[in-house]
Amino acid sequence: MRSKNILRTGRNFTFPCSWRSLQTGNYKFDSEEVARSQYIYISKRVRTNAFLYTIVATILITPVVVYIAIAALFMPKHSSTILQYEYPISGHLAYEPLSDEYVQYVPEPQMQLLSIEPINLPLPIPPPPMPSPPQTPFSAFSFYIPENAHLYAYFQYSNPTLTAETVVWKVNAHLHLPFYYDIRTNYNPNPLLVNPFYRLPQGFSPYPLVPVNNSNCFLRATPETVAAFRALRTTARQNGFDLSVTSAFRTAARQAALFSARNYVDGVVARPYHSEHQTGRALDLWGPGGLLDARGPSPTGTWVAANAHYYGFIIRYRAETTHITGFIYEPWHITYVGIDISMYMHDNTILSLEEFVARYPEATLNRG
Repeated sequence: MRSKNILRTGRNFTFPCSWRSLQTGNYKFDSEEVARSQYIYISKRVRTNAFLYTIVATILITPVVVYIAIAALFMPKHSSTILQYEYPISGHLAYEPLSDEYVQYVPEPQMQLLSIEPINLPLPIPPPPMPSPPQTPFSAFSFYIPENAHLYAYFQYSNPTLTAETVVWKVNAHLHLPFYYDIRTNYNPNPLLVNPFYRLPQGFSPYPLVPVNNSNCFLRATPETVAAFRALRTTARQNGFDLSVTSAFRTAARQAALFSARNYVDGVVARPYHSEHQTGRALDLWGPGGLLDARGPSPTGTWVAANAHYYGFIIRYRAETTHITGFIYEPWHITYVGIDISMYMHDNTILSLEEFVARYPEATLNRG
């Protein structure tokens, strides 16, 4: 029979409302008589299945109902469960039923106050003193900063050939970082360190400024810088060397224009607020053949390098300190730091201002 095949296939078949609905959907029959016969067959099967399901459900549910009825019939009306409390002070037993219909009165026991004699406890043993931090080869130096201890260790591991002293001052100078990373603002005027890690405050302008040469009012610097240069130039002329200044103070706009003209290349021209020329303390010297020693060593440049520290100047960008200063070798660039600092740097062979500041942080930088 086709109807049996329909029921055995397991298709999603919905029982029709009438025999005519069998003519629609996925099941088509040849005539109304065939459709009516299929409808009658399916209806009988559905009724038979419903009857069987009812019998099975009755057989399963009947024992549960009988069990509940028997349990309710033989359950006592009141619970006889008793709670028992014992009071250790009087040795008295009290009973209280769980039922709400009957509550036995139990008098409260008389509390007895016990006399407690004071006990002399021994004094607590004081904790052992905290151990002092372990001594490292870096902590032996006066410019050691405890907060940088992990940086010292990492930098020493990355540069095993460096001495512990060199590691400490280079980390203090932030030379373990790439240039222009973690830039800070320097507010300390003595000495005024300006480099890739320290910038001038926004809107900084030295005051007052005076002309370096009486004949050129565009070249200006701080009064201390001008006085020191004039003394240096006088001594140079007495020794047969001619010196002049070709660049001094620059504004931030002028520095930005120079930086743009060099295609924003770091190390050749400083970024705005990272240039010493904005401090009014830096001078570019002019020698007999142009920029001092720009084409190689000259007697004038040699004399300036050997005597500038007597007047408070340092050769700021030496050939051996390019990896420290971040700028190319500029023998014509001198910076006024004061006679005390310049003489100390010369006597202790400190070639860069970064090293001096890192060795004496209490006298120079605000590290906030």
